[in-house]
Amino acid sequence: MLISIITINYNNARGLRQTVESVFNQTFKEFEYIVIDGGSTDGSEQVIQEYINKFDYCISEPDTGIYNAMNKGIKVAKGQYLLFLNSGDWLINQEVLQQVIPNLNPEYAIYYGDVVRVYNNKKLVTKTYPKTLSFSFFVNSALPHQATFINRDLFETIFYYNEEYKICSDWEFLIYAICKVNVPYKKMDIVISNFVMNGVSNQISGKKLIEVERLKTYQKYFPLFIDDYIMHNNKTKEKENNVNRFERAAYLLKRALKIIIKG
Repeated sequence: MLISIITINYNNARGLRQTVESVFNQTFKEFEYIVIDGGSTDGSEQVIQEYINKFDYCISEPDTGIYNAMNKGIKVAKGQYLLFLNSGDWLINQEVLQQVIPNLNPEYAIYYGDVVRVYNNKKLVTKTYPKTLSFSFFVNSALPHQATFINRDLFETIFYYNEEYKICSDWEFLIYAICKVNVPYKKMDIVISNFVMNGVSNQISGKKLIEVERLKTYQKYFPLFIDDYIMHNNKTKEKENNVNRFERAAYLLKRALKIIIKG
């Protein structure tokens, strides 16, 4: 089996159905599909039962978080490459796996493509990732797990996802694999999936947690870069604050002009 697709879900019945249907509607059928549910109580169980005979593996039980659920999927997966397509996200079209398969060979441990970001207002924005990755790329960004195919053996030779983290374990895994271990990777010029941008990582509290978890990773694996990271982070915050001040001033000026015109 070349590909295992792993979907984790917790109380997202509508999103789960969208994800599952995008997988089973693929023209390419030779994949393993694994669903790990965290003991949902919102109707997800009914969705699971509708497709239960089509899943290669499915379990619904309490877990300790996103990465605990992902690790459960990794441990039972039989595919050479794993794709994590969480509930709510969906494959871009019916032919995308057919496009991906010819690109996969053991020469590269990690393959990745692009995504379409879907925001709350239904705005669609295609996110294109670079062909060459670097440490500075991971400082500023991350590869989307919805468009990244990872050789399963890496989880045995490197490590499984860090279950102490709430947001950044997949980022930690990839920055370690690519920047520390130097595993071979390759960019595919294919849009793989739709990525719904309403997760915890996109909330203000999530962004603060990302900063904390990433700092822990730098301290653990890249201690010589700590000062550079802190300096970069401070400059980024200063830039964001300046932008916010400018936007606030522009808003107040606009209001003042409206009052003057009306007066």
